[in-house]
Amino acid sequence: MRPAILSLLAAASLFAADPASPEPQIPRKAPELVIQLPGKQMLLSQFRGYVCVLAFMSTTCPHCQHLATVLSGLQQEYSSKGVQMLGVTFNPEATTELGSFTQTYARGMFPVGLSTDPIVTAFVQHPPGIHYIPMIVFIDKNGIIRSQHLGINDSQFFEEKVEVANIKGDLEKIFKEPTIQLPAAKKK
Repeated sequence: MRPAILSLLAAASLFAADPASPEPQIPRKAPELVIQLPGKQMLLSQFRGYVCVLAFMSTTCPHCQHLATVLSGLQQEYSSKGVQMLGVTFNPEATTELGSFTQTYARGMFPVGLSTDPIVTAFVQHPPGIHYIPMIVFIDKNGIIRSQHLGINDSQFFEEKVEVANIKGDLEKIFKEPTIQLPAAKKK
């Protein structure tokens, strides 16, 4: 094979636990994620001990704007149960629009920061190619990704009439299910 094709195949394998499968591995340990806030960085690992709802969004996407509004309401409802909503924007305009997006849609109820497309794509184990937003990841108190919904293959999850019920349903499953202990990673 040509070196360029080999490079593309190697890069594609980074985005899925099993290169032959386009489906992300669930459950899996959430990798560290650095979220850039104005003037500081926030680490996903800071929220160990909380159930986290991590939304990957674009500041210019109407569905993402709606999701941020939904999450701000759910943050109020679920904060007493140890739930933390987190937002990550990763579109090019986000660097200049983050403040207004956070104020208008997240309403200051939960932190929203910046990341990059390659980091987000790797985090959600998205196959190479075009992806649709929003994307949402549910992480338990032990840092295990218990479920995720990517706009490209789960658009029904984000339909306005059922979105709140779907988010609550995933949260309630995490509260009811036993703790997951993943096997330790093999040392190379």
